[in-house]
Order: sequence, then C-alpha cells, then structure tokens
Amino acid sequence: MAAKNAYIADYLERHKDEILDRWRKAAKEDSTQAERLAQMDDRELLDHLPALTEAMIGVLRGEQDSPVEDDARRHGHQRRLDGYSVVDVLWELTTFRRVFLAVLDEASAAVSDWIPVDGSKTILDLLDLCARVSIDQYVKEAEQERDAAASRAGILETQRQRFLSTLSHELRNQIQPILLGLHRLKDTGPSAGQLRAIEMIERQTRHQSFLIEDLLDLDRTQIGKVDLRRSLVDLRDCVRHAAETNQAEVDLKSLDVQLELPADPIYAFVDRERFCQIANNLMSNAVKFTPNQGTIVWRLFEESAWQVMSIRDSGVGIKARDLSHIFDIFFQGEVPANIRQGGLGIGLPVVKNLVELHGATIEVRSSGEGAGAEFIVRVPAPRQ
Repeated sequence: MAAKNAYIADYLERHKDEILDRWRKAAKEDSTQAERLAQMDDRELLDHLPALTEAMIGVLRGEQDSPVEDDARRHGHQRRLDGYSVVDVLWELTTFRRVFLAVLDEASAAVSDWIPVDGSKTILDLLDLCARVSIDQYVKEAEQERDAAASRAGILETQRQRFLSTLSHELRNQIQPILLGLHRLKDTGPSAGQLRAIEMIERQTRHQSFLIEDLLDLDRTQIGKVDLRRSLVDLRDCVRHAAETNQAEVDLKSLDVQLELPADPIYAFVDRERFCQIANNLMSNAVKFTPNQGTIVWRLFEESAWQVMSIRDSGVGIKARDLSHIFDIFFQGEVPANIRQGGLGIGLPVVKNLVELHGATIEVRSSGEGAGAEFIVRVPAPRQ
C-alpha cells in the first residue's frame, strides 16, 4: 500500500499544473465562475489550490505534519476577503475535488480513490476534510464579522437614543420661558403690528414645541417608556382640540375645515393627551400638504367593534410607490415645489407608534398625486 501511495504522490507531483489547468477549464464552462475567473490573477489561484494539492501529496507520502487543515483554513479565509460567497467557495472546492480525482484515476487503473492513506482516512476523506475546514473557516469569520457589526450598531443606537433624548429635553426647556415672555408681552397693550409679530413668534414657537415633543415621543416609543393613562374619552374632544390648535395655520391658508361629528359622544378607552396628540399630528400634516383654499374634512363614526376617526384633505396626495413608506421614520415623499415641505419626517411615525400602543390601527389612502389623502384610525370600541 505504501508503494501505491508513493506512486500516486509522485504522479500528482508531476501533474500539479495540470490540476490547475483543468480547474480553469471547468470554471470557464460555468458562466458565473468564468466571469469571476477573468477578473482573477494567478496569485489568487496559486496561493491556495496548489497549496491544497501539495498538502495532499504530503499526506500520501506519509508526512505526519502535512498542513492539510491549515491550508484549507487559509483558503476559506482568503476567499472571504476576496468577496466570495459561501456557495462560490463550495463550488470551487467541489470542482477541485472532481479534477483531483480525475487526475488520480489516470495514475493507474489499479488505484482507487477510496484507498486508505493512513489506515483510517481515505483520499476522499481528505478531500472532504479540505472542503469542510475551508467552509467552516469562512463561516466562522463571517459570523464573527456579523457579530462585531451588530455590536457596533447596538452601541451606535444607544448613543443615538441618548443624544435625541438629551437634545429634546434641552430644547424643550427653552420653549416655556419664550411662551411665558410672549404671554406677558400681550398683556402690555401692544399695537396691532406688534400683536401680529407676537402671535407669529408664538405660533412658530408652538410649532417647534410640537416637533420637540415628537422627538421625545419617538425616543420613548422605541425604548418602551410611554405610559398610557387610559380613561373613557370622547374622541370628538380630540378632533376639536386638533382643529383649534392648528387654527392659525388654517387661517393663513384660507382652508375650509369641516368637522362632521355625530351629535352623540364617540367614546374610546384611550390616553386623552396621547390621542389628542395623534389627532393634532394628523391635522398638522393635512394643513401642511393642502394648498391654499383647500378642504380638510374630519369624520367620526362607529364601525362594528371599532370607533373610527378619519381625516381627509384635498392636498397634494401620495404617490403609489410612497404609500408603503409613509409611516417610515424620516421618510419624506416627493411634493410639488409650491408646497413647503418642512418637518423632520417623524410626525407620522410617532402617530403610528402611539396608535399601535393603544391597540388601534391606522391606514392611509390616496388615489395618487393631486388626489388628496385620507388617514383612518380605528380604535377598539369600549366594552358595554
């Protein structure tokens, strides 16, 4: 058996280049691998496949320290760095195995690929070992890289949340003194021009306050710190509050706001403050994207086991491709140039988060650009 192994080793030594040439030919017959092969230089091949062949020859010659596994690990490591997928690595090693056995079979008709090498391993075992070790090394490094990236992403997310929270609190602390100062200025008997200026500053300050609250709420919902204080709330109050809060912007654009509210209360078991915030954000969004002299219609009604709150506008509408992203954080779809975009792209994500915290749902409908939009919130009706 030793003589046969030595014969095979010598034969393979003489045909090492042929193994690589056959591998190249096999690669060229596969369209995807042929493209990759055309971009590779000989170094990328000569660093690995011939090294595996040398290691196999060493084992056949009885060299105890033949580095089969070490060479296979280096192969998996380098191929990952070269941008191979695990499927590419497996294809390369499978092709190497097939070519190696073909050359081996030509050595002698009496030599079989299953002959023992050291009493327990066969040539097939060694070839399979090469493939397994190379793939294992590739997967191990890929998983380590993934885990390191996940860890870095986690740290960055924690830092981002801390920054947003700190920034929002610091900005909010500046708002109340400004509003208090404006309130005192109103009590000093300002002229009509001065009063308009004060009201403009107050309006913009309150708008900034809403943005800051949205930032805070976005942070709270993401880390689960929003506490809902539920009570039986008449949703008509939330709609009226939203209309009143945005009245200054409505007047500036001469919008027609219609409140189609039922005569009887529409109750829901919700957090009053948070649900009024939902209505206010939806109203603010409608005002922003509705052109001058446009229409905004609020509706409240009962539907099976739900209390339904709807706001429809005659604004710029939403393109079909944007509908599925409208509640994504920081997303801002395309709007006509005559519409002032503004905002941070967080108002609607905050609405969606708060709605879902209540066990409610929200959907958006639009027939496309220029066709307006409708947001529909469905809240579970209170149990009788």
